[in-house]
Amino acid sequence: MAVQIRMANLSVGPACFKNRHMADTVKQVMSDARGRLAEAGIEDVSFNVNCMAAAVLGVDIGRLPLYWPDPAEPGFVERLDEMIQRRCNNEPLQYILRNWSFLDMTLVTRPGALIPRPETEEVFIAAVRAIELAGLPSDFLFADVGTGTGALGIALARRFIEARGLLIDISTAALGVAAENLSVYSELYTRVDIVQSDLLAAVQRANLHVIISNPPYVNRGDIASLMPEVRDHEPHLALDGGTSGLDIIERLLDQAAEKLLPGGLLIFEHGHGQREAITKMIGEAWSSHQAGDDLSGRERYFILTR
Repeated sequence: MAVQIRMANLSVGPACFKNRHMADTVKQVMSDARGRLAEAGIEDVSFNVNCMAAAVLGVDIGRLPLYWPDPAEPGFVERLDEMIQRRCNNEPLQYILRNWSFLDMTLVTRPGALIPRPETEEVFIAAVRAIELAGLPSDFLFADVGTGTGALGIALARRFIEARGLLIDISTAALGVAAENLSVYSELYTRVDIVQSDLLAAVQRANLHVIISNPPYVNRGDIASLMPEVRDHEPHLALDGGTSGLDIIERLLDQAAEKLLPGGLLIFEHGHGQREAITKMIGEAWSSHQAGDDLSGRERYFILTR
């Protein structure tokens, strides 16, 4: 999870409301929509409108220009207008669309589960490399802790076709989203289970080969300054890392040391600027550790070996 902090603009101007003349073509309706988003202070308005228009029309974004000259049907205008109003109120685009891409998957996204970020894809790629080098059995057992949409765990089970896994979250709402995403991949049913648990409390001691996690790591005092899309719509349970931002990570380190088999791996995401503090938390239970940056050069993850 990577979130940006900016000063919030809580004013909702008239741009968020319909009261506009009816445009004649799809292109004109989309142009009007871009103007409304811009007036509401939404960034990257063209991308937002293109995604929403493509979703309403049921076409790929690349094919949108083919529909620009078409008359705008009332159903298209009404559905796009509803989406635009929601986006003007800073609801995340991913929740409006109800799906988003992660690696080669399209995942269900809705309130209750954190929206997958590109930075987490980079953590997954690093995890795959580490697992391949670790000499683990082909049917290794993993846990995706704080699974949210199930993105990391489902991707891991698809990448390692004999691995068995647990999608773990404390949130009933998040587990519902994860279950819906898992249902797309029937071949995983016999290898992946969904478990409600506070971190690894429900897992047996010395039972796992791999633990992967995108835990909450935002300093509690910073949540009020997050972008409104994050602060007002994404689950605080998946954001709030306590007063230091590292409360959950510290618990994860302690529990993972008990639940992993010797030679097992713990891979987890964290925030920029937290590396030094996390390094000081790594105790003698771990035989080695390495840290990695994302493609933007920001501190992003740790890989620890039991």
